[in-house]
Amino acid sequence: MNSVWLGIAALLLVVGTAAAGSLPRVELRVEERVLIGAVVTVLVGSAVTYVLALLAGLSVATVLGGEAITVLAVGGVTWRHREAALADWRNGWDHLLSPEQRRRRVGLAVTAFVTTVLFTVLFSHTLSVAADGTINAGFETVWADWAQHLTTASSFAVGHNLPPQNPLFSGQDLRYPFLPDFQSATLVVLGASPAVALALPGALLAICITLLIVTLAVRLGAGLGAGIIAAVVCLVGGGLGFTGILADSCVHHGFTAAQCSWSGFFAHPVEIPSVIAGTLHDLPGMVAAQPRAYDGLLTAAAQQPLPNQQWYTPLFAWWLPQRSILYGFAGALAVLTMLAAAARAPRRGYETFALAGVLLGLMPLIHIHTLIAMAIVLGLIALQWRHRGWWITLAVTVVVAIPRLASLGGGPRGSVLAGNAFPTIEPGWMYLGGSGDRSPLTAATLVQGFVGFLRALLSPQYWGFWIANTGVAVPLCAVVLLAVAASRFHGAIGAAARRLTAAFPTDLLRVALPFVAVFGVANIVVFQSWDWDNTKLFTYWYLGVALLLGALIVRWWRRWWLRVAAFSLASTVLLTGTLVLLRLLPWTPPAEAVGGPYTSASADDVRLATRVAASTAPDAIFLTEGRPNDPIIMLAGRTAVMGYYGWLWSYGTDFGSRYNDVRSMLEGCPDQVRSRCSVFGMLHQYRVGYVEIDDRLTAPGVVDIQVGLKWWAGQGLPVVASSDHVTVYDVRGA
Repeated sequence: MNSVWLGIAALLLVVGTAAAGSLPRVELRVEERVLIGAVVTVLVGSAVTYVLALLAGLSVATVLGGEAITVLAVGGVTWRHREAALADWRNGWDHLLSPEQRRRRVGLAVTAFVTTVLFTVLFSHTLSVAADGTINAGFETVWADWAQHLTTASSFAVGHNLPPQNPLFSGQDLRYPFLPDFQSATLVVLGASPAVALALPGALLAICITLLIVTLAVRLGAGLGAGIIAAVVCLVGGGLGFTGILADSCVHHGFTAAQCSWSGFFAHPVEIPSVIAGTLHDLPGMVAAQPRAYDGLLTAAAQQPLPNQQWYTPLFAWWLPQRSILYGFAGALAVLTMLAAAARAPRRGYETFALAGVLLGLMPLIHIHTLIAMAIVLGLIALQWRHRGWWITLAVTVVVAIPRLASLGGGPRGSVLAGNAFPTIEPGWMYLGGSGDRSPLTAATLVQGFVGFLRALLSPQYWGFWIANTGVAVPLCAVVLLAVAASRFHGAIGAAARRLTAAFPTDLLRVALPFVAVFGVANIVVFQSWDWDNTKLFTYWYLGVALLLGALIVRWWRRWWLRVAAFSLASTVLLTGTLVLLRLLPWTPPAEAVGGPYTSASADDVRLATRVAASTAPDAIFLTEGRPNDPIIMLAGRTAVMGYYGWLWSYGTDFGSRYNDVRSMLEGCPDQVRSRCSVFGMLHQYRVGYVEIDDRLTAPGVVDIQVGLKWWAGQGLPVVASSDHVTVYDVRGA
């Protein structure tokens, strides 16, 4: 029966895509309608299902009912203008199939095929289940992040966590943007495995994102080739880390580290030919068996090719592990495409502006950084393309978003004691290696941060940091901004500036340059406890960079003497990511490969979680040791007093005394009689029903290596479940 439910859900997705693609009553290409329809159906359908589940619980009926309501609602709106909608689809297909569109048609087909194959392969390796039941992650970043997503999804699907409470911090509302994981939970309810439930929508949205970048570039006048380049940059763009493989090849050939450094290379000109020859001789072998990650991802600072590498290959740093950004970015691209068409449409197209507002209003439930970035970008675009519809987008966004924003605004934002208060000011972001002072955000510190950012712009260290991390990206933005400003002047300077800006379509400049404002804001304000999380904003700036870079490369490629410059620009951005991708190929030695497997849950852990889920109440609270991949919260969907500290800290959790209380409870009272032991009083205080004691005290994330293993075993408590390493005690009657 599970396959039947999933088949019905797939059918509703297809019908919803067709209906939602008909909603924008503006001129859109057929591929844009398909992609926008898919994104709208996934995002809005998830939200409608969530509301229905709040009222009637999460079940097969509410999951399919939510999708059906979405399709009926969208279809009802479309039905009123069915003749115009059918004409839009018919005209779109006729235009796509016309002889003059052959090149675009073939290019889109090839891009769609390659993208589908790529993401199908990648996401099929995100999580897998071995023959013995072991759950493995295919990538280390997926192992690190998807444990949290599994935890949230399981809390809905298995733990019936509605209204949502934080499964990692009992008694607190779930403040993390949970809608993507809720949507995966709905697939679990329909019968999908947790691995498929997380991977399938991720792959679908990754495909939509890639193709929406391509179609956005076409809409803005840059062309299909520029769009493909922009999509590739967004997926694998990086900096100059690839230079590390030259040094490694040089050393591998037998030269000293000093000879292989840039300073040593130029200091001994007589040796230059032999150094180059030796490096090139060993380079192919080094590429095939790369000894380290040249983008610096998950690499100790001492082993990174360049100092202070903070920008990693997006595919492995964001698109695969961070599920929320897939949903947010897909929604943002759908909004940009619709509004770029509606703002210049001959008819008013107010319903298109309203639909964009619905998608933006859902972002506090999906990805709050998307809402911040789009508020900046769309505000600046609206100043250039005047239209009354912008007010409709703003009004609908506020109405849809305000309930969630109000709940987030009234919650904790970390604490000074834990060092995770936010938002803060950090001029220049992490160009000082994260060692700069971070002040709480106030009007005064905001001004100071702006001044500090201007000082950073005058610092060679700042420019060196960004060039090392992102290649030509920041200099390109600076040159284009200066050229746009200088183009208003008369004389030689203005003429030169206008020649430079002429390399870019006007519409592309109007859309891409506002993303540079996101870069500026993220260089001043840190919006989460962990300053590295500002990369979720820089991702949007990078979209603007990718569009500019794609357009410039295509323009220069038309002239043979500029192709060298175009290739050089592309190399500074794409070579490092290309090297990282090559580590996926089968000839890479297992020790050097990007892929796993990395064990997320052993077969023993899976069996333990199954027993716990069957023998404890869904809302039971567990005292756990804080491992990120704890099976009781990750698979059984139960709630922990305090889960993995690193996640909670980065979310700005105010721990109060809970951290120390958890340690005290885990350690027990080995030196006191039970009547004087405070542990049981604290268990009652936190409403703990069960205690999980795991003897793997050196595992990642364990909050206390002094857990009282013998003390807990000697308390005579009922055992609910056990495995080779874990014992779960029932403390409800203690």
